[in-house]
Amino acid sequence: MIQFGAIFPCYTNKRATEFVLKNFREHFPDNPILLISDGGGDFTDLAEQYSCEYQWRDNIFGNEANGYNKDYFDATRTLEWYDRHKTACDIFKTDYMMLLEDDVFVRDSFTVTDSFALKGVRIGGPLPKEMIDECYQRSGVSLSNYGMCGGSMYNVEIFQRIYDNIVEDIRENQDRMMLYSLGYKGLGAVDISLVYHFGKRGHKYKHAEWLSEVRESNHLSYPVIHQWKQNYS
Repeated sequence: MIQFGAIFPCYTNKRATEFVLKNFREHFPDNPILLISDGGGDFTDLAEQYSCEYQWRDNIFGNEANGYNKDYFDATRTLEWYDRHKTACDIFKTDYMMLLEDDVFVRDSFTVTDSFALKGVRIGGPLPKEMIDECYQRSGVSLSNYGMCGGSMYNVEIFQRIYDNIVEDIRENQDRMMLYSLGYKGLGAVDISLVYHFGKRGHKYKHAEWLSEVRESNHLSYPVIHQWKQNYS
């Protein structure tokens, strides 16, 4: 059976974090989770209650103290985000990794049956033309949109294989490219970054059959729903 783990960044919203963990554990009691407090509160209690690996790391998503841009990361923050995912992949050694966020509602179990590189939402945003053209010219992969939000998954073996090359690319090029062209500003958004960097190296983004968003009229018919914000204050 194909197995997947999950990585879950949290900050201060314990109500939403526990909602996600409780529902995930109800349907996937044995799948490993890495819960990371992004410079926020202490979630040790929830990590223990729901059998998660747990880490506290310095904030990269932006808070009141550092005033970071919450829409776009610079290269340093992007590299830290990738390092967190590399950590989860190294610890769990599963076939796939799911991205969890505090607005994800896992309603039911599902099984991953086929092989893929990336799968996310159907109606994610359009990729900038510059990224589409570059990925096609470099690898022959045709892309149109991105959607690596909460509930999406990527292939761990592929991630591990291309990780060093992605890190080198980000370190050498991201800040310069984001300043050079508005079309590359999205490199600082991690849901775009994954699709771009996988696509640039020959791996195509697909739509996840298990995942919907609240804005879809039939979202309650899917096992996992993104943008479920009822637990936000």
